[in-house]
Amino acid sequence: MSTYPGPPTGQVHATPQGRQLTIKRTFRATIEDVWASLTEPERVARWYGTIEGIQLPGQTITITMAYEEGSPAGPARIIECDPPNGFLIETEGMGDPWRLRVQLDETDGVTTMTFTHHLPDDLDAADFGPGWEFYADRHHAAFHGSAMPDWTTDRYQELLGPHYDHS
Repeated sequence: MSTYPGPPTGQVHATPQGRQLTIKRTFRATIEDVWASLTEPERVARWYGTIEGIQLPGQTITITMAYEEGSPAGPARIIECDPPNGFLIETEGMGDPWRLRVQLDETDGVTTMTFTHHLPDDLDAADFGPGWEFYADRHHAAFHGSAMPDWTTDRYQELLGPHYDHS
């Protein structure tokens, strides 16, 4: 029996800049180790997909999502990069650009990762929250060497979608 998905952790908040979907995970690890798991191509490939290009502000990288149907690839422009504290990227080529932020904070050997998707008005949180929970769980599992969740078998959309339905 799978332990995935756990209870939903994501929240959607209204801000002056629009709605933001936020998901948090904690790691008993240094901020540098968690940063590396989010930025080193060989580590990102374990849980998300491939990254190609120079990872510096103003640069455009290509991200291929290895665990989506058809393994879609698309460009993402790096808006901000502050190693090991976080980054902000803006995707291109998927309708309105998506702004995705990762913020890392370490206290007493525990690092908290906060992922934020700045939701354009035309995106429904119920369509995206379960997917981001899935990738956060994959990242956490890869980091700890645990069994990976499976989107279909673990029924992410079915079980977590209602949490985001009224967001």
